[in-house]
Amino acid sequence: SVADFDLSYFWHWSKFTDYVQCVLTFTGVTGYITYLWLDSSLFVETLGFLAVFTEAMLGVPQLYRNYQNRSTEGMSIKMVLMWTSGDTFKTVYFIVNQAPFQFSICGLLQVFVDIAILLQVYLYSHYPQKPVSHTAHPASTKAL
Repeated sequence: SVADFDLSYFWHWSKFTDYVQCVLTFTGVTGYITYLWLDSSLFVETLGFLAVFTEAMLGVPQLYRNYQNRSTEGMSIKMVLMWTSGDTFKTVYFIVNQAPFQFSICGLLQVFVDIAILLQVYLYSHYPQKPVSHTAHPASTKAL
């Protein structure tokens, strides 16, 4: 169907087996490509950077959603604190042990995102915001 190629429906699986098939296909294809390019240091370094950068950006969708909603309702402060402490310890470990530069940079980025989420938890709980009103599109209003 047309929805199969519509990116807005990409994660709206109608059957769990379709999801598993997609993940297995992705894993197989990327695994094979990695096997073929394993001797290329540029490929390996790029893949490693993309992995740590992706992990560093995990909190960004939550940060953005909190900003959109002007709320952190439902978020566990304990979870965010544990997340922040884990990322902080990991980043300190990278710096102390002189891990490759990208680990330290991405670790710091992760800690900054965590701190931003903690600031949102504080601000939105102590200074509640009015939700942004959504204005109706003129075409969607009924003519009187």
